[in-house]
Amino acid sequence: MNSLAHRLHLGLGLSLMLLMGLIGWTIYDQNQRLVDDLVVSRLQHDGEGLLAALQFDTEGKASLLESSISAIYRQPLSGHYFLVILENDEMLRSRSLWDVELNSEKLAAGEQYVSRLTGPAEQPLLMWAGGYRKAGQNITIMVAEDLSLLQQRLLENGTLLLALTVVFLFLILFIQRRIVRNSFAPLRQLGREIEQLERGDIDQLTEAVPLEVQPLVVEVNRLLMVMGRRLERSRNALGNLAHALKGPLNLLTQLADNKETPAALKQELQQHTAALQQQIEHELVRARLAGAGSAGQRFNPAEELPALITVLERIYHDKKIKFDCKYPEQNLTNVDRHDLLELLGNLLDNAAKWAKSNVHCRIDQSDAIHIVIEDDGNGVSEQQLAALTQRGHRIDESLPGHGLGLAIVKEIIELYKGRLQLDRSPELGGLRIQVSLSLHQ
Repeated sequence: MNSLAHRLHLGLGLSLMLLMGLIGWTIYDQNQRLVDDLVVSRLQHDGEGLLAALQFDTEGKASLLESSISAIYRQPLSGHYFLVILENDEMLRSRSLWDVELNSEKLAAGEQYVSRLTGPAEQPLLMWAGGYRKAGQNITIMVAEDLSLLQQRLLENGTLLLALTVVFLFLILFIQRRIVRNSFAPLRQLGREIEQLERGDIDQLTEAVPLEVQPLVVEVNRLLMVMGRRLERSRNALGNLAHALKGPLNLLTQLADNKETPAALKQELQQHTAALQQQIEHELVRARLAGAGSAGQRFNPAEELPALITVLERIYHDKKIKFDCKYPEQNLTNVDRHDLLELLGNLLDNAAKWAKSNVHCRIDQSDAIHIVIEDDGNGVSEQQLAALTQRGHRIDESLPGHGLGLAIVKEIIELYKGRLQLDRSPELGGLRIQVSLSLHQ
């Protein structure tokens, strides 16, 4: 889905999950380090106590003063252990070690290190070791402590921290969703206004929008104004031209009716003035029909086609043509109302002109807008089909017209990257015109 809101939700959600995970891991790691530092500090303190309790007799034999050693080191497998390594490799061990050996390594005076190892009964131990010098001997003291209880508490705290992190994450995601939704409220309102613009309910978008999209809205309104003015001028020009022609045409009609006009000239004048009169009335009605609505308005077949058919029935009232039309009730998307009105007007006018008594029209919209118009006229030959869409070309010069209708239709179809197909109607026998207009230009 190509949605800004969806992208924001996804991007911010992933960022928050990563951030909360990083914060949780940092807190857990710092707690682990804090516990280790506290344990190491205590072990170092106990090691210094062991050094103070270490004594040598006159023969140089080492021993530990029992009263200075904590009772925890005398309980077997208590989780607290020590090992004292003398220079002559003699070792003094805590009773808590029982018969288990600790990894031993002599250290020079002043050296220290901390390590983790597995002790008695598979206990996880943290060991501190330090090197000292006493009574002229190098002494290494190792003190270790079982971390299993501390690790269990850390795990419990970590689990609680994870649960709180998840709760806070969902809370923050909920708040973020509401913030994003409220931030996009003006854009949703703009979308509703665009739908109203398509229906012709309004002729301009409100410019009370976020600053980020305001230049776009202002430019759209400017283009709508320019298109509206141009469309209005075109309509007025069409109406003015038709009205301007009516005056001279009336004079020609009067001349044709004059008794002094020769009979041959009178007949020819009457024929041509009748054709011109019919064409002018046709264009005036079409100008009035297209006069409603704003630029960019969508075409609604249920509203537009009945009025268009009424116009054609008036023009071709002598034929009493039956129009059979099927179409969707909703607006046709991505096609301008006036373009489709011009296209259907030309196609239905052409069909009515050549039909005997029936014209069928089918309109549907799926992956594209499909239009099929067919009549029960005589049809055209295969050689004539290719020439029909040439501007100014007319198959039959006996009927009025300028041969521009299908050429205009072809230009509109090319504008919408559509397809035009002409063939014989299998149902009515006359010309069948099939048009497909792309919804994605």
